[in-house]
Amino acid sequence: MDQQLGRAFSTELVRREIDAITSLEEAKRAAHLLLQQIEIQRQAMDLLIRMDWDSNDIL
Repeated sequence: MDQQLGRAFSTELVRREIDAITSLEEAKRAAHLLLQQIEIQRQAMDLLIRMDWDSNDIL
């Protein structure tokens, strides 16, 4: 449920950012920010997976 709410929130933020773009420079900046956010989310998921694997190794 939390993941669905997080995705919905992120989707709405992306929509607002896209609607606010009025120039190529703003589009580039928005794309870079989006890529940075995706990378941070990927790193967080990798960390959660490693933590899960580590906890399973203890058992």
